[in-house]
Amino acid sequence: MPERGFARALGWVHEGSALFHKRLDELGDAAAEGPSLLPGWSRAHVLTHLARNADALVNLLTWARTGVETPMYPNPESRLDDIEQGARRPASVVLMDFRDSDARLLAAIDALPSGAWESIVRSALGRTIPASEVPWMRTREIWVHLVDLGAGEDTDAFPADLVDALLAEVSATVGAKEDCPAVLLRPTDRDGAEYRLGPDGAEPEVVAAPTAGLCAWLLGRDTAGAHAARGSAQAVLPRWL
Repeated sequence: MPERGFARALGWVHEGSALFHKRLDELGDAAAEGPSLLPGWSRAHVLTHLARNADALVNLLTWARTGVETPMYPNPESRLDDIEQGARRPASVVLMDFRDSDARLLAAIDALPSGAWESIVRSALGRTIPASEVPWMRTREIWVHLVDLGAGEDTDAFPADLVDALLAEVSATVGAKEDCPAVLLRPTDRDGAEYRLGPDGAEPEVVAAPTAGLCAWLLGRDTAGAHAARGSAQAVLPRWL
């Protein structure tokens, strides 16, 4: 990750964590009760997932710091079961688990020696990465799941440069899928910016919407901005995303 991007990701992690905790404080125990915006998941599922993600990323930073291989998840097969079981705990326990695990991760990030950020570790998908990718990995989780919490947050409340970074990454990922139709994303609030998805030879369907809406749409989030983007993509297969 370029030095500038790494430094900004460090900032996004702390900004996202602070905003997430603020929303939890506003919601009280309700922050771990009721449905989230993710189909089939409650708010407790979202918080438990984020807690286990924090623990997994601490494992990677421990690996980077000590040189001792420490996988993200000791038992990857049980990840979903762990989330299901964890989501059934009392709301106060779920909230404390999230707060404690998030604090441990932020402390591990802040304490990692500068030279250790270039240490090579391995993601849960088996990809070898430098430890410097960890802040960005947490950035995606904490900000996107802030929307899923259903506390009124939308991608249009994200920092503008974070929206740009998310849209660039997700458009590249989605655009590389074999069944991705030819689409040209054209942010209406970014002069000259375009993102091409799908096969190069086909005439693309132009989808024009604010950057935050395009980002939410590609992320599959059910937000007002995503609805606007979807509405401008009438010729794109509606079930594709």
